[in-house]
This record gives sequence, structure tokens and C-alpha cells, in this order.
Amino acid sequence: MDDGQENFDIPALRAKLLELLGPQSDIYPVQIEQQFPRILEQVVGLWGKAGLDAYLADLMVTKRPGRKGFPHDVALEIFRLATTHGALGLTPNNSPGTAWDWVDDPELFKREFMNRQE
Repeated sequence: MDDGQENFDIPALRAKLLELLGPQSDIYPVQIEQQFPRILEQVVGLWGKAGLDAYLADLMVTKRPGRKGFPHDVALEIFRLATTHGALGLTPNNSPGTAWDWVDDPELFKREFMNRQE
């Protein structure tokens, strides 16, 4: 876990995100919750706001040198959250778009991403 010195109310964050996801609750990010509670807290706080798109994009394509990236399962959860957030139309109209707008077929991209990780 990357946030050992901070306390996060994981049950409250889980309940809130499950509520926000509604019928999409099957994409709940279990690995993010377990390994990166700070990210979970940010996702819950930014859900429905344009800032979430930018935050998730920054997680996937960092500008900080020397970063090794996320484990495969965590990266997939970030991808699912980003695509779900964009697909549900939760981002305000004045948003510059989602981090995945450049992907013509998100499902094809996801399959190719998963194949490269194997």
C-alpha cells in the first residue's frame, strides 16, 4: 500500500463509490482500494467532475520521470473508471474530454493492452 502513514475511511469510500457507480458497480476498483487508497479517495471526490478525467489521464501517462507504472490489474481498473466516467456523460460539457477520446474502440484497445501485458 502506498499510503501507510495516512488513515482512509475505506468502508465509507467504498460505499460512496458504489453508490456513484450505480448499475456499473461491477467495475469497482478493488485493487486500487487495496494498494492505492489515496487514488480511491481522489476518484470518489472527483466523480462527475472534469477533474477526474484529467486526474486519471495523469495517472496513466505520467510526466514524472523514473516512474515504473502501475501493476496490470490497477492499470485496467483506472482504464475502466475512465471509460465508464466518460460513457456515462458525467463530465460537464465544457470539459476538454476524457483521457481516452483518442481511442476509436475502447474495447479493442483494452484487449490489445491486456495481450501486451501477458
